[in-house]
Amino acid sequence: MQDTIRYIPAAELTASPWKNGGGTTRQIAIFPANATMDDFIWRISAADVAADGPFSYWEDIDRILVLTQGGPMHLHRPDTGQDTVLETGARLYFAGETPYMATLRTGPARDFNLMLRRKQAHGCVDMRSGPQKLPLRPGDTILHCVQGRFQTGLPAHLGGDRILEPGDTLHITLDYVPFFPLILTPLTPDARLADARVNLYPQR
Repeated sequence: MQDTIRYIPAAELTASPWKNGGGTTRQIAIFPANATMDDFIWRISAADVAADGPFSYWEDIDRILVLTQGGPMHLHRPDTGQDTVLETGARLYFAGETPYMATLRTGPARDFNLMLRRKQAHGCVDMRSGPQKLPLRPGDTILHCVQGRFQTGLPAHLGGDRILEPGDTLHITLDYVPFFPLILTPLTPDARLADARVNLYPQR
């Protein structure tokens, strides 16, 4: 692993339409960098959901989905009859093989997705909104601004301060526990940010 800090402006994220026409997805990060949808170990994306429809089937993939705008999103499992209501800011942990039918009763929504190849990678997603010092750790940290504006502060030799606008991302990869935290400062009252952490499982 090589230590890197990459700023990804929203303009770099290309929207790819879904085959069923129900929305679009913007890929934020993928590992390995040259991976495809068939062989990635982990992948992070943001999706604009425009219409009701089923979740895609992903074999051997564990997923964390956060509803970042719009909603609520109503989810129905036809195999069990279970219903779940996902409010804005809420997370859903589920296996990619789980059949979910999503219904948008109040209009379009946007979500943030972390996809992990089962037994190869693990991770978590948290939403951040107030001023705070974020501890960093080995692995990948992906900070994606979903609303408002943030200032992220790192030591000068690692790029110093950076402003994140809606859709911008800061991707930090480290192979050590740093002596410094990342300083997160909201610049607007409505500022919200998705904080995803990803690590690989040791392979035999």
